Amino acid sequence: MQISSNSPKKRIAAINTINASSLKALRLSESRYRRLFETAQDGILLLNADTAQIEDVNPYLINMLGYSHAVFLGKKLWEVGSFADVAESKNMFAELQTTGYVRYEDLPLKTKSGELIEVEFVSNTYECEDIKVIQCNIRNISQRKQVERELIESKAHLHQLSIFLQRAREEDRAHFSRELHDELGQNLTVLRIDFNGLANQLATSDPAIAARLDAIDQVIIRTVDATRLICEELRPGMLDDLGFEAAITSYARSFTKRFGVPCDLLLDREDYGLDKYLSTAIFRIVQEALTNIARHAQASHAMVALQDCDNGLLLTIADDGIGLPTELTDERKTFGILGMKERVNMLGGRIAIDSAPGRGTHIEVNIPRNDSP
Repeated sequence: MQISSNSPKKRIAAINTINASSLKALRLSESRYRRLFETAQDGILLLNADTAQIEDVNPYLINMLGYSHAVFLGKKLWEVGSFADVAESKNMFAELQTTGYVRYEDLPLKTKSGELIEVEFVSNTYECEDIKVIQCNIRNISQRKQVERELIESKAHLHQLSIFLQRAREEDRAHFSRELHDELGQNLTVLRIDFNGLANQLATSDPAIAARLDAIDQVIIRTVDATRLICEELRPGMLDDLGFEAAITSYARSFTKRFGVPCDLLLDREDYGLDKYLSTAIFRIVQEALTNIARHAQASHAMVALQDCDNGLLLTIADDGIGLPTELTDERKTFGILGMKERVNMLGGRIAIDSAPGRGTHIEVNIPRNDSP
């Protein structure tokens, strides 16, 4: 607004109008701030930046801690019961004076009734009309922390349940494998011996009958081989009888023979001293990875390596195949990958899968020895 110099009365009237308008704007601003201060859903403390005396406190913090407005006002921060850790409060105040900012993610406070609550404490310094003020925002996060603890506990229970189910499944597979081997396998062996004896007794020069007998014998042989393969897939007997090293060596050879994909096996020790559960888990991870290579990779070569490192074991499985689509490594959509990750998680380890279309797949598994379930 421009003030005309022609009339003193008009100039005074105009100045009064400006002052009244400014005063109205100031009062409106103060009213808005006061509403925000009093209705905020976080606790707010205003401190004198020089003395640490509390100059104001909002209703939310009064209700949260249970102290009256009068108890807060005029006292230093560490003179209020909830902030009674004098050394901690003084250190916090000193840091505020130095840096102008303090943040505590999880600060325990005690209410007037003695209840211990967890709060997030954020404090900063600013100037208001050339006066330094410290504003402390205090948020009650007790419920959130309780939910976090329950989630961690739930994950721990699920982890233990997963371990139990995996062990139960391995025990069931071992039992079924023994039953197949001892009952069906032996019966098939006896059947073939008896059949060969009978075929010899029925020796004939008729080519048709001879061919038929030979075909029956081949069916029995294939059934025996299939039963043996199923038993090995369920639970490799060599794993229990001769140990992990012999079992994994035998499996790599049988993989090459069965699928025609050369598989190099690199072991830096003759005996890793693995317990039953750790050896089974590592064997299953290798088995799952090689099965995926045989089914999907279209690879001409595969490699499995196990290294005994200072902090545990490093298992590497790689192939030169067509690789995995990006979404499979990122979103974990295949059961094979999920199965490997679940086993690694049970061992407290880490798995990294590096793959892309056209450049094969490289899997690294880090397994701590002392965390095997």
